[in-house]
Amino acid sequence: MDERWIDKKRREDFDDQQNEAAGREVGRIRRFYPGETPIEARERKRKEGDRRTALMALLADPAYARAYQSAWDAFDRAQAAVDAALLDAANAIERLSENIEDMEARAHQLDGEAVFRDEDGTFYQPDGTPVPWEDERRIDRRSDAPSFEAYLMAREALDNATIRRNHLLDVQEDVLDPAREQLSDEESPLSLEELDALTERLDEIAEDASPAPLTARFEAATIGAADTTIPEESVELNLSELSSPLSP
Repeated sequence: MDERWIDKKRREDFDDQQNEAAGREVGRIRRFYPGETPIEARERKRKEGDRRTALMALLADPAYARAYQSAWDAFDRAQAAVDAALLDAANAIERLSENIEDMEARAHQLDGEAVFRDEDGTFYQPDGTPVPWEDERRIDRRSDAPSFEAYLMAREALDNATIRRNHLLDVQEDVLDPAREQLSDEESPLSLEELDALTERLDEIAEDASPAPLTARFEAATIGAADTTIPEESVELNLSELSSPLSP
């Protein structure tokens, strides 16, 4: 190799290193890290090239390339399903919280606090504590107050929506985030068998995270201004599908 070219390259490397260290633009992609010599930089780039080659070599196999693409496709489906389910759960939680606040505002009042009456005529505080019979005469009774049964159903729906949201967040943290890192790892790429297993798991998540929207199933639990009860069949629809949260 021409010694003049070598000397020129060394001077160019040295100048670039000094300029990059000083924060000056050199018109090329940064090639040096602070305190790194040109020789060290070339060695680092060689190693980085080796890391990229690990995945590239596997992708040269058509079977691996198909599995790798399938895994990314499954990841995209699962992420989209979880994102949509999280948004839907957040909307359901907001609506149910507003509904409960409205029910408490329309409830019978005892010393400025909401109380609810069940179908047997017993009054309860929101936490389920019965109102002492001697205090019942001081209750400000309202004709449009929601029943205690309706209030409990709305609270249960909110609890279950919150549980579902929390499990979706666990799935994001425990499965989807690590899956993205594994698929992006060029240094230690997944084996063909691991790709197939990951694709299967991601497909399960996409399916589990895509039920009928929570907001639609909670329509019956959103009590209107004149409603006092919730039909039993509506409650079963609202809550049954939330009793089996996603498994991270």
